[in-house]
Amino acid sequence: MTSMVLNKAGIYALLIIAALLIGLTEFGLSGEPGALLLTLLFWSSVAQGCIALVAVCELVRARWIAALRQELLSLYPLLLLLPLLFLFFWPQLDLYPWTEHPTLWLNKPFFMTRNLALLLAVFFSGRDLARRSLARQPAGASAVIYLLLFVVSQSLAAFDWLMSLIWPWISTLLGFYFFTESLYAAAAVSGILMLLYHKRKNRENNLCASKNLRDVSLLLFGFSVLWCGLYFAQFLLLWYGNLPEEAGYILDLIAASPGRELAWLFPLGLFLAPFILLLAAAVKQNRYMVAAVAATMLAGLYIERLWLVLPTIPLHGGALLFYNLLVIAAMLVMLHSSTHISPDTE
Repeated sequence: MTSMVLNKAGIYALLIIAALLIGLTEFGLSGEPGALLLTLLFWSSVAQGCIALVAVCELVRARWIAALRQELLSLYPLLLLLPLLFLFFWPQLDLYPWTEHPTLWLNKPFFMTRNLALLLAVFFSGRDLARRSLARQPAGASAVIYLLLFVVSQSLAAFDWLMSLIWPWISTLLGFYFFTESLYAAAAVSGILMLLYHKRKNRENNLCASKNLRDVSLLLFGFSVLWCGLYFAQFLLLWYGNLPEEAGYILDLIAASPGRELAWLFPLGLFLAPFILLLAAAVKQNRYMVAAVAATMLAGLYIERLWLVLPTIPLHGGALLFYNLLVIAAMLVMLHSSTHISPDTE
């Protein structure tokens, strides 16, 4: 296992190789270019959300984050993968209908420039926050700056990457919906990390395992309720706002396969399963059950992203599997390396 331990330079080299492999695969696909967009939509939510969750906990002084701070912050190099992958998105901008009639805001050069600049700003801000937090230096200002950039980045992902793809769908709630889902994804990652690392962290630092696990479970439960409220609010706006074009788009999503089948899967993963299972106190204290619920939430989030883009752009199933495996492998290497080369900051 020690052969898989990489220093920061090695991790960045690994991410560059992963980006090149994804880019070369994407260029080799003919007629099915949507896998890269879906990968960006999902993994930007996970990667940015993990650092944002630590930033929020730094500001509110949540104690449970001490059990997972090192692991969550060790994922900050993943933020660099996002602008690297976004560079390969330039040849695929013709997916967007607005490219035929560009405007002052929606045109190719400005679209690429603002999103790349923001993704890089999120990376550098996340790196600064991680370094300060792990070194136990005051990180309040860094946390605020990161959260501001995080909110803008996830909002742009909602409005630029997704909403401009499926005109005439316009939702002023979607930006808030996206960065809330990103924090939700980070809470789910925390639930999985509780299973992978919490025993060791508890043994090394005398932390209260059951209390921290319960805190994470309550966080997941709360996010499931919040997600349901935001999801329902989207449809209330469509219905009571009497927006036939947008309502028609949603109806088209659920009218045919596979959208019809997917439409019930992600509410199950993001609300029904966690809400029902985490009601029981015994489940909140079982790290295996909490990790299973967290994995279900991440699967639900991925299915939701897939459901939103599937009717609009072609997707290559093999490419999606390959991209996800690459990113997950990079995350595991980062987590493994952090436990060997990072100082114990607890």
